[in-house]
Amino acid sequence: MRLIRHPQNPILQKNPANTWEAGSVFNANVFYEDGLFRMLYRATNDVKTSVSGQYISSIGYAESTDGIHFERRSEPLITPDQPYEQGLGCEDPRVTKIGEEYFIYYTAVEWHDNIKNVRVALATTTDFKTVTKHGVVGPHGSRSKAAALLPEPVNGQYIWYYTWRADRPESTIMHARFGSVAELKKPPAGLIANTLEHYDEYAVLKPTAIEHDGHVTGVQRGPELGAPPIRTKDGWLFIYCPSNTEDHREWQINAALLDLNEPWKVLATTSEPILRPETPEELEGVVDHVTFPSGAVIVGEDLYVYYGSGDQGVCLATCKLDELLGNLTP
Repeated sequence: MRLIRHPQNPILQKNPANTWEAGSVFNANVFYEDGLFRMLYRATNDVKTSVSGQYISSIGYAESTDGIHFERRSEPLITPDQPYEQGLGCEDPRVTKIGEEYFIYYTAVEWHDNIKNVRVALATTTDFKTVTKHGVVGPHGSRSKAAALLPEPVNGQYIWYYTWRADRPESTIMHARFGSVAELKKPPAGLIANTLEHYDEYAVLKPTAIEHDGHVTGVQRGPELGAPPIRTKDGWLFIYCPSNTEDHREWQINAALLDLNEPWKVLATTSEPILRPETPEELEGVVDHVTFPSGAVIVGEDLYVYYGSGDQGVCLATCKLDELLGNLTP
């Protein structure tokens, strides 16, 4: 089972007329509501990534009525104006609506004196015009990124996911449980640290060991969270980037099904990637071998998956939702 690429890919490209998105646009998250597709995407200026303080990521906003043709704003929605964002900026947004507020989790990258802090931050909005920043909400002392929230409480708790130690062999998709919206905006002291101290209890998808003749010979690059989970009749559909054992780093797309009542338990996964780098733009880009999922929405009987191709464009791939669910295996 494979996703089908949209023939108009990439559906969003860099815009040289706007300095803040003249370098690339990618890793878009899309929220679908009342016939309107709201896209938040990462955009970079046209500066080399190695130039700290000059290469900057911001978060742009665009809208569409068909999920394919997006009208974007000339100014970014979120820019790096806080100390914890200084150096490289604001990356990879994911949005979930709770009540009348939209919770936007993004990666804040602070880089100075050769020290890079990669951490999850939160902003909220009610109108996608003004945002309120709530600071770093992920682990403060270790690398974390790619966070998302379930759109409804489960057994009275809000379930939040994040990627710990991203882009490393030990990369793991973790989860945390919050008792209120107020706790989401300001996590109680020690709550996130507790998820790391009790790793086995809070890990959702772990890195996979490589074995040969019964002996562990290495560890794959671990999984990374992709799109915010989507409720289906069978469970929470979780689109993510799996670990892999390629002789080169490669960002693929997989799907998993999480239990509706205990959404940290994996019921089933796809046995093979549902998309992997194959087109020229995916194989050779700002970063090579990248099809990174960051958004997924259900439209009628179809699943729309938005992904970054080679860290340079926003692409779309689709499938029939029931076909994908039918291809998930325990």
